[in-house]
Amino acid sequence: MKTIKKWQEPLYGIGGLGPGFMYQVVLTYLLYYYRPAQARIETGALVFAPAVAYAVGMFIARVLDGVVDLPIASWTDNLKSRWGRRRPMMVFGLIPLIICYVLLWFPPVTGANLTPEGHWANAVYVAVVSSCYFFFQTFIIVPYLASLSEIVPDEQSRVRVASWQTVFNTIAYVLTFVVAPMMFEKFGVRATALMLLPGIVTFIGPILVIKEGSSVGDTERPKEKDVPLFQSIKMTLTNKTFLIYMSCVATFYFGLQFFLGGIAFMGADMMGISDAQLGMMNAAAFAPVPIMLIIFNLISRKKGAKFAFRVSLLVFAVAMLIFTLGWQELKLPIQPLIIGMIAGVVASFSIGAFFTIPYAFPAHIAAVDAKETGKDRAGMFFAVQGVINQFVGSLAGSILALLLNWKYGVIAIGPIVAITMIIAFFLFAPYPLGQPVKKET
Repeated sequence: MKTIKKWQEPLYGIGGLGPGFMYQVVLTYLLYYYRPAQARIETGALVFAPAVAYAVGMFIARVLDGVVDLPIASWTDNLKSRWGRRRPMMVFGLIPLIICYVLLWFPPVTGANLTPEGHWANAVYVAVVSSCYFFFQTFIIVPYLASLSEIVPDEQSRVRVASWQTVFNTIAYVLTFVVAPMMFEKFGVRATALMLLPGIVTFIGPILVIKEGSSVGDTERPKEKDVPLFQSIKMTLTNKTFLIYMSCVATFYFGLQFFLGGIAFMGADMMGISDAQLGMMNAAAFAPVPIMLIIFNLISRKKGAKFAFRVSLLVFAVAMLIFTLGWQELKLPIQPLIIGMIAGVVASFSIGAFFTIPYAFPAHIAAVDAKETGKDRAGMFFAVQGVINQFVGSLAGSILALLLNWKYGVIAIGPIVAITMIIAFFLFAPYPLGQPVKKET
């Protein structure tokens, strides 16, 4: 695979925008659509699925997805085709992904057939369709992310390219958390999700800039260097650096998904703000991200990416505690919306870091591993990260769905997330990479 030029880095980075937007919409608003906030139910929103059935169905869907992620990674690492290893899967998985995304928003049981708690058939439906959706999401994203270790030569370059991915992921999050809530009141959740779907065309960017020759008879990757599935999994799970990294990432990812899945409920039921005001609050968090990303990269170059990431974990913990002060029952002299915007600005530094690290760090770990073992298994590192994150993400979503049945459950979201960030801070202490760049003398 050819190393990309600097001017091509934005074209590679933009690839995550469309799929990232769709993925985050599913994680954030699918529960909000099938199990609306109480404030929306009181204005006529329908409940499509029972809480327990939805939680169990989505948990099973994410676990099943995790089962197939690893074979997908092994396939892209070892794929022999005249079109290369990465691009064929990126191309062929795109249309099925779009179809599954659309189907998610059309539950089969609606109208008079629904009970006040929804219908179990909708829970089964969303579990099956979301399993297919998550499968094709992995099918295109793992090859895309795996190519990062091959198209740039060193850790700092990978952080730079990952920063481009972060910029475009920030746009995806703005669409998800700022634009989408503002559109809900006029168009509804389903129509909004479908109207923003054309963003998927951004995935054409990396397909164009990733230059691969035929991997059939590839002299750079001889047949004896191909790694069987279970051997690759074992090698990944025994990589000490990766295990340290994943212990931290899985913990912070649980908290992050817990927060992102609960933010709409926090806005409606804890802070008493409208969907449009929720969009304004989220804008305060995402608007400063490009500036915060510059600061993060400056700290990363001077103190190392590890140091910068650990700082971001503590900053996010503080932001979550500030959010909790927005509970309208506290009757503070500052409006809940203003408190939420202040918390969002504080969290914006961490948001940039959280988008960058899951791209840059596994790519560098994979590159170091390839030098040490002579076996390029970048896809497997990203797949294992994906499987673990899918598990903790589904666990977060399921626990959140159950927690919200408690009267004060929505108030507990901020403190729970803050605790996970502090735990992740300590878990990352022994990570050996991510050190400052040494100046040549």
